[in-house]
Amino acid sequence: MTTSVMTDLLAYNFNIDTTDPSLRHSFMHDLAREGDLLSAEIIFEAGSPIDSPNDEGRRPIHEAAFFGHLDMVRFFISNGVAIDAPVHPFGHTALYLAVQQSHYDIVRYLIKSGARLSVADSLMGTGLLHIAAAKNDMKMVGILIAAGVNVFHENRNGMTARDVAARSNHRMLEKTLLRVMEHHAKYVA
Repeated sequence: MTTSVMTDLLAYNFNIDTTDPSLRHSFMHDLAREGDLLSAEIIFEAGSPIDSPNDEGRRPIHEAAFFGHLDMVRFFISNGVAIDAPVHPFGHTALYLAVQQSHYDIVRYLIKSGARLSVADSLMGTGLLHIAAAKNDMKMVGILIAAGVNVFHENRNGMTARDVAARSNHRMLEKTLLRVMEHHAKYVA
């Protein structure tokens, strides 16, 4: 490890030689939030775990997905993290968080990497398409539908994403989702 990198890590008040795994996991979460790939690679090579959950089950990949750091998400996945690990108590995954934040490139990458499209909030049953519809995010809706998300998924109130769009007064999106649902009902088994 070069002296300048070691100096940078020490500037973060991080002792690379620590044996306390809680410090390493906490620091990896911080690096993921900040998108500091170089430091994450260095401490991973030094033996730090990259898939340790905190007390809520939130892992570094969740932080990277939420804060929009695609390179960090790639790093975590290429090193074998649990792509669909849930955050407690709602069951949100990295994909769910990326959809919430409209990180299109991360959503595409997670889907391509095999992330589960059927993830839903365990409290309200809100699925990925519901999130995009509530935000009137036509681009995200297109990404999710193209990936094969269930357009008929209902939340705990019995509402589909189309219903959410209608309730939110997103008329264009509501019409689009209605057409997609009609098409799926007719042609997709």
